This record gives sequence, structure tokens and C-alpha cells, in this order.
Amino acid sequence: MYSWDENNVMPINSMHIITGLDIGGAETMLFKLIKDRPESYRSTIVISLTTKGVIGHRLEKIGITVIELEIRKRISFFCKFFKLKKIIQSKRPKVIHTWMYHANLMGGLAAYIANNRNIIWSIRRSELKLNESLTTYIVMKLGALFSEIIPKKIVCVANSGLKNHESYGYAKKKMTVIPNGFDLQKLKHDEVKRKKVRNSLNITDDKLVIGSVGRFHESKDFKNLVMSAIKVIPQYRNIKYMMVGRNLDSKNKILMKWINQTGFRDHFLLIGETDDIVGYMSAMDIFCLSSKTEGFPNVIGEAMSMKLPCVATNVGDVRKILGKYAIIVKPENRELLCNGLCDMLSMNEEKRIELGLRGRQRMKREYSLKKIHEKYRDLYASVIK
Repeated sequence: MYSWDENNVMPINSMHIITGLDIGGAETMLFKLIKDRPESYRSTIVISLTTKGVIGHRLEKIGITVIELEIRKRISFFCKFFKLKKIIQSKRPKVIHTWMYHANLMGGLAAYIANNRNIIWSIRRSELKLNESLTTYIVMKLGALFSEIIPKKIVCVANSGLKNHESYGYAKKKMTVIPNGFDLQKLKHDEVKRKKVRNSLNITDDKLVIGSVGRFHESKDFKNLVMSAIKVIPQYRNIKYMMVGRNLDSKNKILMKWINQTGFRDHFLLIGETDDIVGYMSAMDIFCLSSKTEGFPNVIGEAMSMKLPCVATNVGDVRKILGKYAIIVKPENRELLCNGLCDMLSMNEEKRIELGLRGRQRMKREYSLKKIHEKYRDLYASVIK
């Protein structure tokens, strides 16, 4: 595991302000940034605009102070805003790093009014969807308006996000890209766990498992993934679809309706949310991302780190992450997704193993946690100067 050394650390006194601390890409990256630093540099404070969530409790377990503002209604906004301003004034952090639209705007304004100018914004989205809430749209546009004044730097997680937010009016000269980083010491294939998971699910050695990981959401386009079974399974009877993530379970009536429509219910394994991503990914043979939209999808990095050959839709920075070591198809096109999966299944095992190995090598070269830590170290240093 990579750890900070005493000459290459984040500021001794830093504050992170984030919209919430439930499990998600931004929240997980924040946790990764903080957890590997030596004890002597743990004067970081994390503030959640809502609640502590799962990640907040994990941060507390490693000695980080986590404050929840519990903003639930608009009527409480101004009271909580001035509470945040007072916290910033009392703690006097060297750097204030905010995460996501709402925290960027509220945290950035509070810090600016508190006379703290070492402010970094993080944009974790690739683009705004057509069905976005009016509140989120307004907050995003206000962020664009204030981006010339408040932050010293704006960090996007994906190149697609930078380009889109530049078009939304964000200050181009302040924007940079730092992708997510991955701990390759933890994210690696585990044969013992593979056998354990497959045995528990009655998956025989002759079966190939197409896996997908994520929360059940329209943007993930799980309907197209499920419906691909109608074409794929008749050609490859020895496959199973494994779906891992929040609400990807038999209690989900919408998901079950789609699966039943395929006529191949017995070919689907619905795992739901789990802490053992390594175990379930080890049990997979192919990874599939079917999303309509993404910024920097963590699951692709995780799958590549686990040596899984990938079939993915061309959204966000997927092509940049995967390079030439995967099958990439147009999003929201069931026929092309089916063809991509069939092409991967038609490869011999040696070819799939080679793709997986090259994918992991690419992750180590471009997206290791050590490399991403160094990028943030340099960013913080540039803001403090």
C-alpha cells in the first residue's frame, strides 16, 4: 500500500466539504485520499452537508473528525451556512477542498466570506442529464458564475467533464483533470475467493460469468444489459449474468420484470450491495458496463485492476481509461451491446486472459493510487503558494 512520506503530504490542516458521505465515487475517492497518510498528519476535518453515511463512519474509525450539518430542508440552509462559516473561521484550514456542485457552491461561498482563499472545487460529473432537477441545474449554473471568483483550482475527474463544464461556463483557466486512483494491492484477483463465491452460488467451472457492478439507476442502463440475454444466451448457454450493487436484488420489481421478460431467469445472479467487491469480481470472467452516461466510472478501473476483460459503452472517459484493451460499443444500443458481449465470448480463454492482464498493467501505469496521490500533492502545493 502506498503511504505519504513526510516530504510529500497534504497540508497539515485541510478541510474537505462534501454533499454527503454515502457510498459513491466521490466519497470513496475522498476516503482513499485521506486514509493512507501518517498519523502525524491527520489534522484533516471532513464536513458533510447532510449526514455521515457509511464513508463518514469509516473516516471516524481511522481518526478523522467528521462533522455533519444535516441540511434537510431549504429553510435550514442559511442557519447551516453560517454554522459552516463559523467552523471554517475557528479551524482556519490551510486548504479547503469541496466536492460536488452543492458543496462547491455552499462550501466555497462560506470559505470566501470567512476570508479563506485557498479553495479547490471538485467536479465529479461528466454532464448534466436532461431530467436533472431544477435545483441541481441552478446550483451548477451558479457555480459556473462564481468559478471566476471563488476557487483557485477546479478539479474534474474526467476529460469529458472538463470539456462539458467549460461549455457550461466554468473558468477554463482554473480547470484541471485528476482521475480516480486505484489500490492495486487490494484490487487483485483472488482465486480462493473466486472458488468460495462460485461454490456458494452453485456456479460450475464450465460456466462463464458476465458481471456488472453499480447501483440501480436509469443512467446505468441495466435494462439493455438484462435484455442482451435474449440474444446472447441462445448462442452461449454456459453463461450467467451476475449483477452486484445497491438494489440489484430480487426485491427490485422493475429489475425482476425485465429479467422475467428474457425467459432466462435461471441465468441471472442478483447479489445486491456487498462489501466484498474483490470476491465477486474474482468470480466473474467478463465485466460489462452498459451505462448511458458516466464521468470516470470507478467500476471500470476496478475491473481492469482485477484483470477482467471488459465490454463497455463509450461514455465519459471510458475509452481513455480502457485504451485498446477492451471492446467498446455505442451507448443505448442493445444490438451493439449484444454484439460486443458475443465477440468477447467468442474469444478463446487465452485471449481474454491477455486482455485482462494488459488492462491491469495499464491501471498500474496510469491510474495507481500512488500516481493520483502525487497529483493531489502537487495541486495542494500550488494552491498554498
